[in-house]
Amino acid sequence: MKKITSRLIALEEQVRKILAEIEALKMESYALEEENDRLRAEKAANLTVEALTQVESNVQKLQGEGYDTLSRLYKEGFHICHVHFGQPRSGEDCLFCMSFLHKE
Repeated sequence: MKKITSRLIALEEQVRKILAEIEALKMESYALEEENDRLRAEKAANLTVEALTQVESNVQKLQGEGYDTLSRLYKEGFHICHVHFGQPRSGEDCLFCMSFLHKE
């Protein structure tokens, strides 16, 4: 009878050790999930910043190209102002066009 009791006590001790190990692994798993969520959020924030930076860069490039195109049209003798847009100029400078070209 003592042999069975001692085996049961030893088995109970092994089960306690296994449960403690399961609890430790569970806690480590929770910590890893939280770290993973934090890294995903950080990555999403970085991608958002990168996307906004790229959009701003593209807008500036397009604005520069648009300004260059309007400047070229003006030099070729066409109005670029809202009053006479696209109409040929008579050779004289247009104050509206000049005002538009020199805006910052």
